[in-house]
Amino acid sequence: MEPALDLVVVLETNDRIQLALAKGLLEDAEIPFFVQGQIATLVQDVDGFLRKWIQIQVPRDCEEEARELLEPLLHPADD
Repeated sequence: MEPALDLVVVLETNDRIQLALAKGLLEDAEIPFFVQGQIATLVQDVDGFLRKWIQIQVPRDCEEEARELLEPLLHPADD
């Protein structure tokens, strides 16, 4: 039996573009991640509030690196 993974949420979004960017950044950095709540919704382009919120989780020992990578997505610079 596998030991329980100690996962922490580093991103919560209902924005598909933000989700895709975050996954790409984590993959490029070879940080393992788990996407929770990624279920196709029947209502996609009607109302943002109806879209499912997605969480990206990483192992606790990768949390700091993942947060640093995702920081620009969470707080874009005001250029």
